[in-house]
Amino acid sequence: IPLTGTASAMKVQEVCRAGENEACEKIRFTEAGSFVGGMGGGGVAVPLASRLAAAPICAAIGFGSGGIGGIVCGLVVVGGASYAGGEGGEWVGEWMGENIYEVRK
Repeated sequence: IPLTGTASAMKVQEVCRAGENEACEKIRFTEAGSFVGGMGGGGVAVPLASRLAAAPICAAIGFGSGGIGGIVCGLVVVGGASYAGGEGGEWVGEWMGENIYEVRK
């Protein structure tokens, strides 16, 4: 989270230092939306994946492998869901930030 927030802040600073006010204002909306959307998307995807996919699938794998396979399966499923949800959330958040910017303009 801190790395993503820092990267977004640095991107905003870089664009705003160029001196173009319209681009600076737009990047503030899109980067804020991207950051919030990414955090929210990842946060929503993990519990859903844990309950819907990881629990039943990984329990079966864990039972057959003596427990280790279930742990690895859970890490892969939850990690993948977190990544996918975060990426999707970033895209949606950036899109919404751009739309909010256009409406305010």
